[in-house]
Amino acid sequence: MSGGFPDTFGNNQILGTIFIDRNDFNSTFPNVVATMKNLKWLDAEHNKFSGTMPSTIGNLKSLRILNVNNNSMTGNLPDSWDETNFVEDFEVADNKFQGKLPPSLAKTMYLKDFRASRNQLSGEIPEAYYQWENLEELYLDGNDIVGQLPQSAVPFYSGLQELSIHSNSFTGRFPVEHFEDTFRIKVLSLHNNQLTGVITPNICARRNTSLTYSRLDHLTADCDDDKIKCDCCTCYENGELMDGTGR
Repeated sequence: MSGGFPDTFGNNQILGTIFIDRNDFNSTFPNVVATMKNLKWLDAEHNKFSGTMPSTIGNLKSLRILNVNNNSMTGNLPDSWDETNFVEDFEVADNKFQGKLPPSLAKTMYLKDFRASRNQLSGEIPEAYYQWENLEELYLDGNDIVGQLPQSAVPFYSGLQELSIHSNSFTGRFPVEHFEDTFRIKVLSLHNNQLTGVITPNICARRNTSLTYSRLDHLTADCDDDKIKCDCCTCYENGELMDGTGR
């Protein structure tokens, strides 16, 4: 299907799910979506939608899953979220979104999966994001996000299963100790930043192929002399993937 999403769906009070992914829609993102008060799931990934996402998307209090990955959308991410939003899955990867991460998104208490990889986002991760207790997957790789990760224990760390922040401008020490006591983490993708520190033997032991539930499947880091020391990482040096593992 191509063209635009029809305006005739405006103010529809019944429609709960819209699956239009992997088509050829090529209009601006349909603002009419933000008028569907009972919309719970919108999957519009892999199309050619352009333009901005309406700020009124936060008015959809029943919305749980929003996926617009792989489009051509621009502008800032909407900053109109609050404690009454039930969104669990917010995916906007592979677009052209700009500006800072929306601070109000931290108010969504049920968010589990936030994917904003390969956009043009900048600034720091809002401090309030580190209070998310239900977050399991965070993908921010391929942007221009800066700042340091908290060195103290925060709720954000204990529930994470996948953390991908590679190819940004993070600095400072990676707080590896906060990942040693959780058996949930499966992905740590840290390369192409300015992070420092040491990946400990406790973390490396989790790469054992005989492990199942507690196995760390993916671990990357910058292994330059002045960055992260790691004996079990998939290593990058001067921004390039090295042959072999660890250094």
